[in-house]
Amino acid sequence: MFCVRNGDAIRLNSSKSLLIRELISRFLYKGVLMDVLPEDSGDVHVVHRCLATVRGARSHYQPVTVDVRDGGAACRFLMAVLAVTEGEWLLTGTPRLLERPIEPLVHALTTAGAAIVRTDCGWLISGRPLHAESITVDCTLSSQFASALLLIGPKIGLKDLTILPATPPSEPYISLTRHVVSAVLADVPFRREADWSTAAFWYAFLLLSPEIEELTLKNLRIDSVQGDVFTSFIFKELGVFSKQKDEGVLLQKNRCFKPDLNLYFNLESHPDLAPVLAVTAAMLPLSVTLDGLGNLNQKESRRLDALACELLPFATVEVSDGNTLRIRGDKMGKSVSAPVVIHTHGDHRLVMAFSLLSLQYDVQLSDIECVVKSYPQFENFFHPPKSIGK
Repeated sequence: MFCVRNGDAIRLNSSKSLLIRELISRFLYKGVLMDVLPEDSGDVHVVHRCLATVRGARSHYQPVTVDVRDGGAACRFLMAVLAVTEGEWLLTGTPRLLERPIEPLVHALTTAGAAIVRTDCGWLISGRPLHAESITVDCTLSSQFASALLLIGPKIGLKDLTILPATPPSEPYISLTRHVVSAVLADVPFRREADWSTAAFWYAFLLLSPEIEELTLKNLRIDSVQGDVFTSFIFKELGVFSKQKDEGVLLQKNRCFKPDLNLYFNLESHPDLAPVLAVTAAMLPLSVTLDGLGNLNQKESRRLDALACELLPFATVEVSDGNTLRIRGDKMGKSVSAPVVIHTHGDHRLVMAFSLLSLQYDVQLSDIECVVKSYPQFENFFHPPKSIGK
């Protein structure tokens, strides 16, 4: 089902975290709407389309609809952008998007003078100039609340952003935002960089594939500012080694490597890696504890619950305190009823992670189309025999 050969050079999507932040920063501070490429992730295209809507808005009296679909980052970042952009706006999205947490950001913005009202179909925002030198924001549920404020920081004269707790989840993304805003303001040129969150899938694929010994991930950098570069350190513990080349990062599997049979990873700063690591653990004779997953059910799906449910036929799975996932690959090699129907819950990261199960088992995924949200090229490599209805 995977169309990949040993030694292939794999093209990843460009980092959507970097691109989205650059799109918004250049729009706000340079008055430029950057071009995006057809192969860029769906989330990048959503932000680009929404910024085009804002730029082309004519009415300042009737709310202009800005639809972010299922883009969590798009919703949070654009809420801040619309709050400081003159006009009347309705920020909306899918039903699942409207359920995801955003209240701490609303509170921080309204404290700074923003006019935001929640409605059944989204948020009515009366955009206007704001000035706030000091803001406090609670990022217990998402680091994106801080990133949203940092993106408009220079616009509102923000000098002091107090972030609670002191070490919020996904903290590297806050540093990434500071880096991008500073670079745009200083007119530092950007180089397109491949996405480390997506790279995690290929590390796992290499490790689990019986026929693949090495792959090159094009345009990937080990010295990346992306927090999920942590992927290379995690998979080194499992026997996949990384080497920087001109073309990208070379991954090589060491079949003689013997990993620790009891592994622990705290993913509080790297929650997007949890699905791939959970499936990897289920397919190896290891006991793996993934900690720091308290916000995983706030993603595109109830991701922690989905992992615990869908992996039960393949491993022993335990969730504790809504924060920790323990997986024992003690069912490895045991027969399961075939084919096993795996529900992807409309979640792009679950699609990539659960597709790995097909390396050992006969599985059907309920939906793979949603993977375009982050990695449109994925369907060039993975061809399931058929899908079932959602």
